[in-house]
Amino acid sequence: MKVQLTVRSTSDVVLHLVSDYAKGLGYTVGGDDAFTPTEVRITMPDVEQGLVELLTHVALSATKAGVDVGEPICEVVCHHGGASADVRLALRLTELTIDAAAAEGA
Repeated sequence: MKVQLTVRSTSDVVLHLVSDYAKGLGYTVGGDDAFTPTEVRITMPDVEQGLVELLTHVALSATKAGVDVGEPICEVVCHHGGASADVRLALRLTELTIDAAAAEGA
């Protein structure tokens, strides 16, 4: 599974901070059109697919149930060992599209 994360923001500071952090994690950042003034594209290895698989399933389940894809809220809680606080993210999907797969190696 190929996973790409595109971060869109009007803040170039946000885009650069996220890009630098992703590079530090060993992810591939960039490509010909992967860093613009409003977005950065990050490619993640297969090992990171679990969360993406679950979020995809939430979207597909909402569609199957006839519920607006943005209605389910997913909450992710992250805690690094030794940290004094948790980071809590509430995620709501705003769009679901199913497109033909790109050609391998493209």
